[in-house]
Amino acid sequence: MDWIDLVWPMLAAACFLLGLIHVLLWLDAPRQRGQMAFAVAALSVGAIALFELASFHAASPQAMAGIIRGWHVPIALMTWAIVYQVCSMTPNASRLLGGAVAGLRLLALVLNYATGDNLNFASVDALGRTVWLGAEIAYPMGRVNPFMVVAQASNALLLVFLLHALYGTARREGVRSPTFLVCLGWLLLYLTMVTATLPLILGLRRWPAGTSLSAVTTIVLLSGLQAYELVRARRTAAALQDSQARQMRSRQELEQAAAAAGLGLWQWHVGGGFTENPTNRALLGHGEGGGCALQTLFDHAESPARVRAEFEQAIRQPAFELEYRLERPEGGHRWIVLRGSVEHDARGNPKVVQGVTADVTRRREETSVLRTLLEAAPSALLLVDEGGVVRYANAEAARVFGHEAEAMVGLRADALMSMDVPADHAQRRHEFMVRERPSGAEGASDMYGQRRTGEAFPMEVRLSHLELGGEAHVMAAVTDLSARQKLEYEMAMERESIAHLARVTMLGELSGSLAHELNQPLTAILSNAQAAQRILHRDPSDLEQVQEILADIVDTDRRAGQVIGRLRSLLRREAREFVPLDINDVVQECVRLMRNDLLNRRVACRLNLMPGLPGCMGDPIQLQQVLMNLMRNASDALPDEPAERIIKIRTQRTDTGICTEVVDSGSGIPADMLERIFTPFETTKPTGMGMGLAVCRTIVRAHGGRIWAENAKPRGARVSFELPVQG
Repeated sequence: MDWIDLVWPMLAAACFLLGLIHVLLWLDAPRQRGQMAFAVAALSVGAIALFELASFHAASPQAMAGIIRGWHVPIALMTWAIVYQVCSMTPNASRLLGGAVAGLRLLALVLNYATGDNLNFASVDALGRTVWLGAEIAYPMGRVNPFMVVAQASNALLLVFLLHALYGTARREGVRSPTFLVCLGWLLLYLTMVTATLPLILGLRRWPAGTSLSAVTTIVLLSGLQAYELVRARRTAAALQDSQARQMRSRQELEQAAAAAGLGLWQWHVGGGFTENPTNRALLGHGEGGGCALQTLFDHAESPARVRAEFEQAIRQPAFELEYRLERPEGGHRWIVLRGSVEHDARGNPKVVQGVTADVTRRREETSVLRTLLEAAPSALLLVDEGGVVRYANAEAARVFGHEAEAMVGLRADALMSMDVPADHAQRRHEFMVRERPSGAEGASDMYGQRRTGEAFPMEVRLSHLELGGEAHVMAAVTDLSARQKLEYEMAMERESIAHLARVTMLGELSGSLAHELNQPLTAILSNAQAAQRILHRDPSDLEQVQEILADIVDTDRRAGQVIGRLRSLLRREAREFVPLDINDVVQECVRLMRNDLLNRRVACRLNLMPGLPGCMGDPIQLQQVLMNLMRNASDALPDEPAERIIKIRTQRTDTGICTEVVDSGSGIPADMLERIFTPFETTKPTGMGMGLAVCRTIVRAHGGRIWAENAKPRGARVSFELPVQG
């Protein structure tokens, strides 16, 4: 006994076992005829292995001839099984080629029994002996049967059949598909068998040996592959069943959720049936048993033909939405919206349409109310998308910009702004839309709009971020400032008039002091002129003293002119003019104007002016008015004791500007009046009008500053105002 006697029976047993396993698999699933075909192929390869083993040990030429004759039966069965399995697995396999292969193999089997000793030999004349891999085997010797070409033609045609199936499978499924690998395995098996028979065809008179080894190896590999695919197919089937069960549960949950939300579900197979849930029938006004066709969607619509035509147009897209109004059976109207998806065939025609039905009557009513509110809003409202295009404009916006409301939709927002719109306006709008922000409107911004006539006008814009349909939008509330600015101008003119009236009133109260201020230089001028006359009378040649007197007259006249100039400045009424000034100069000028009045009131004024203060911008006349008012108020608040009738004026540099304060030593200001004293007609004086400090606050605010009052320690009040530094 050699190794062949051990290996070949094991090969045959392995093939028989695999064949039996696939028979059982076929019996478990009779519809999988590919398993039956593979079982036949495996059993045939096992039989081929046994015939080959018998040929190795043939004792006579006659025995060898019989073995070879019987050998062609399992070969034919294997060929037919391969053709059947490939045709069942591969839809693109050529049935014509497969039938030709099977027919030629049947013809070869008939010729195997009808001609010569067998299909391979016309006669087996002797047996030869050779050593193959250490084992002695027998091989036939004799005349070759010419009809063996039929078997070779069948083999060649089978190779063509398998190559054709391989090519089609590779194009359709790829080279890694199980079908491609099975076809490739059968191709390699037959290539091995054809290669092994070439010596006999070429006349080398050598019998092919060892074909069973490669055939069994291929069968084992293909069996493992098919077993793996079977297991995977069963897992896939189990997963499919589980998926179907989950889908069924999901559908039930969806129907429950839809019923809870008041949504109708329906599905239409074009050319087939129409299904819907009870909620859909209730929404459309049908009874429990009513409606089994698509037409039920539009039965109660106000214009069924038109709505049906719009629906057929809408379902040409993958997703659709259709809104229409229907009449309720109990009276009244209801708005219905249909939303869904469409599955189309290869030509783009709808195949399956499924959707939901929702009652949007409340939303439509709320939308109508909201639109009414927006149209009645006193502000111009614009809805602008991320691209800067106006999507909505209310009636006030149409009036402000001079357009029709419908014509404004589709306009670019930049076209509603003046030509001096910043170059980066679009970028800033995009950043506003995408950046994170707290809810609510942004702060107001002053801009210039442009009416349809080209007229530019000032406007105030407030922006609010909105997200509609998953896209960023901006709601702009626009206020036309033209009328407001005109009113503010008129109010400013009124304030100027009041301030001028206050100055005139103040000068009227100071008329006695101002008369004394002018009387001194006039008296000095008169005295000097009389002295000059006396000198000229006494000695006309004494011109030196006359020149000195005339110089005194010029200086005194200049002082009188300055007093008159200051009075004219305070009395004149002209537009506000801000110029660079030194606050210390303003304070000193006011003290000069008030000097006689302070002397008459027996009030001492102490100055503490910080040197080197930076300049500021302002109207010196109006600032003098503020200081004179504060000095008079401080003088009125002083007690009667002469030692305490002192006011202090101080200037200093602060972190935010230049501060000027007037401090008295009176009884102070009541706490509840510290803020109210700057309100018009609020006063602490028994005979006051309450306009002085109100005018002061207006003037200081117009200069970009602030004014406040506080009680000083240990007694008295301090009123301060602060102006910004120039630049």
